[in-house]
Amino acid sequence: MSIAFLFPGHGSQRRGMLHRLPDTTASATVLAEADLALRNAGVGPGAGTATGPGAATGRGSGAGGGSGSGDGPVLDLSGGIAELDTAEALEKSPVALHLALLIAGVAGARAMTEDEGVPPGLVVGHGVGAFAAGVTCGVLTFEEALRAVRLRGELLERGEEPGGILPIRLAQHLATVRRRPQTVPYLSGFYGRVLREDANAVFDDMARCAVGPPRWDESVAAMAAEGVDCCVEMPPGRALSERLAGGAPGIRAVSVEEWGIAEAGELARAVAGIADPSGAGEGMTEEDWGPDGPIPAGWGGTGVAGGASPDRPVDAPGVPGVPGGPDGPGATAGPGAPHHTGAPDNPR
Repeated sequence: MSIAFLFPGHGSQRRGMLHRLPDTTASATVLAEADLALRNAGVGPGAGTATGPGAATGRGSGAGGGSGSGDGPVLDLSGGIAELDTAEALEKSPVALHLALLIAGVAGARAMTEDEGVPPGLVVGHGVGAFAAGVTCGVLTFEEALRAVRLRGELLERGEEPGGILPIRLAQHLATVRRRPQTVPYLSGFYGRVLREDANAVFDDMARCAVGPPRWDESVAAMAAEGVDCCVEMPPGRALSERLAGGAPGIRAVSVEEWGIAEAGELARAVAGIADPSGAGEGMTEEDWGPDGPIPAGWGGTGVAGGASPDRPVDAPGVPGVPGGPDGPGATAGPGAPHHTGAPDNPR
């Protein structure tokens, strides 16, 4: 039995999403790494007002460094991740949006793997989610991914069309990145097929993923052919697991954002036959799943994302430099907080 990690792209974002990430050691480590990298990067092209050193040039360095043309408004990254997930930043700055989605996806994947003991047998990225998938399959470091998605956001911010120079510029940038062994099969959203031990092909897919919407039907067929039994959608996504629950017979799907890391991990372990790493007992079994997804006792509902959510506290680790915890700047409490505009299949 195999588990696929799904990484959503543009359209899944929601204000305060970095404040709602799993409250685990691995997730907190990702947040700290991202915060330090962006503080070191300083200022780069984006939305907002320049307040830090280098604002006049708009050029960044370090992990967040991109192409930095100096044109247009400036996104101040000297405060780290503190303001990346406010409603204003996500709406006005493609750079903030891209960085926040990458951070959320990598944090969710590490929490699921390291804290819940659920390793992926396949990674699937939609749009900018391809870069979080690239980190998870080993071809990119987190720092390299931060640079790449920042460049992608800057290009979109300057008006580059996804089908024009954008994929070429991304390919040029990725050509400078060191090639590493691919450790997990990667499902290409652009080609709709699985890539194995081919970092160059994965990089090509990451560059091309902005050109058009993912090949959903081909991707679902490829997952079925790979023997995928369970798909775990990483934060902040819900739509992909909803779509799978309603149209992919034989493949269970669960959203970390909807169900929480502990419940999602337990459900994934039940389907894959993985022992609970805490040694707390057998936990949930596959029989506890409904025909279309998990139905834990007393929760109600008929599917993964379509059923009623439990009355549970929102997972929200402390984010460095962000006051207010889960309801900090721009956050909306509770699992019913609205998403921003944008369809989940939007290639951006």
